[in-house]
Amino acid sequence: MVDRGTAQNVIRAAAVGFVVAWLFVERLREWVPFWLPFVVLLAAEVEFVLRGRFEAPTARRGRVPPGPEDADLGFGELVEEEDGYRYLPPPVRPPRGRWRTAAWLAGAAAVVVMFVLAARADRAATWASLPATERAATVSRVESEAAIVAGRPVTIRCDEQYAFTGAGSDTLGVAFPGSGIAYLDQGVCRTLHDLVADGEVDGERTAEALVVLAHEAVHLSGERREGVTECLALQAAVPVAARLGIDDGTARALLARAYDRRLAERSAIRVAYALPRACRNGGSLDRRPDDPRFP
Repeated sequence: MVDRGTAQNVIRAAAVGFVVAWLFVERLREWVPFWLPFVVLLAAEVEFVLRGRFEAPTARRGRVPPGPEDADLGFGELVEEEDGYRYLPPPVRPPRGRWRTAAWLAGAAAVVVMFVLAARADRAATWASLPATERAATVSRVESEAAIVAGRPVTIRCDEQYAFTGAGSDTLGVAFPGSGIAYLDQGVCRTLHDLVADGEVDGERTAEALVVLAHEAVHLSGERREGVTECLALQAAVPVAARLGIDDGTARALLARAYDRRLAERSAIRVAYALPRACRNGGSLDRRPDDPRFP
């Protein structure tokens, strides 16, 4: 059976290692909230305290009188000499507990520092951390792109209150064609901002953000079928990417990989988004039949 102290030390080390990895691995930051390892660490500490407080006490051993071997515990010794007995005091014992207190304080300080760094890193990568002027500029830019795809004036909003996307669901965008408005997940908006403002292209994440924007714009044009909309969005995202600063070759490569991922997808949750058979080069859904490249 694993000793409880050993198990707790392992949990502590794993939590600290996870936080350090979280700070440096972007993919980990995307999937795991920064506070999760701290909750695990706190739970381990609380369990340790509560279990130690309420567990049944162990049976006491019989008491044994002190002997010379216990001198380091504070017991002196009588030594017989020529002129009689002399009491030898125990050796000076170093103060106990100071290093433990120092280690505990250092560990607590390290945890607090890592928590602050993780929280700042997490917030720095969010949509809400951007200045209002930058957010407004990004929304205006992607709104103009959505209007081109939809073929009419539309309104794009980043779902800052998670009313339709994000927390509690895997929905990255919602469109209301009758009102001409679409809401995008904050993560999508942040990725589009990084592309528009900084020219940052982050592979799959950038491709997915472009497809989400195009997907909702196609819905706003009046198309309601999800599979067809996804096919048209994959094609529309290519010129959108080019207009947002990605060169044509990179844009096509990004969307080609996104197209392949959807063809390979077998999720029952996204069955409505499955690409129709006509979504292929030269198919009836090919919007550029003269172009041998697809999407």
